[in-house]
Amino acid sequence: LETITVNQREYCLPDRPLAVICADGCAEEYLTLGFIHGELPHLAKLAADGHCGLARGALPSFTNVNNCAMVTGTPPSQTGIGGNYILDPDTGEEVMTNSSRFLRNDTILAAASAAGRKVAMVTAKDKLRELLSKGMDGIAVSAEKADDVSLEV
Repeated sequence: LETITVNQREYCLPDRPLAVICADGCAEEYLTLGFIHGELPHLAKLAADGHCGLARGALPSFTNVNNCAMVTGTPPSQTGIGGNYILDPDTGEEVMTNSSRFLRNDTILAAASAAGRKVAMVTAKDKLRELLSKGMDGIAVSAEKADDVSLEV
C-alpha cells in the first residue's frame, strides 16, 4: 500500500474510496439504539458493510479542538487549537479558532490530495470548512453554506 507521512506519522492510503463520518457530540447509545430500532438504515448499512468504531476525543471537548486533532492526527498541544476561542497573537483580541492560520500542523486531507488522491470534505458548519481544508486540493463544502456552492465544469 502507498503511504503518506503527516506530522511524523505514517498512514497507509486505502486502495479504494474511503468515507469517514464523524458524528460530533453524539453518544454511542444514540447510534446503537438507532441501529436496533431501524431508525438509521443508511448508517447501519455503512457500518455493517464497512467499519464502525469509537474514537477517544481530545480535551477540552470542543468541536474545533477535536476536528483539528482528527484531521492532523495530533493532540491540541501540537495543533495550536486548544479551544474554540484564543487570543490572536497578532492583535491580542479574542477570536474564534475558525481560521487555518491558527492551525500549526499539516492535515491528512492535504497530504492525501498532494499524493494524487481525490479528496472531498463536507462539514456541517462553515467555520470548520476553511479550518480543516488547510492545504487541501479538493472539494471542501459546508452544509451551512450549501446554497452558495456551484459546480464548475
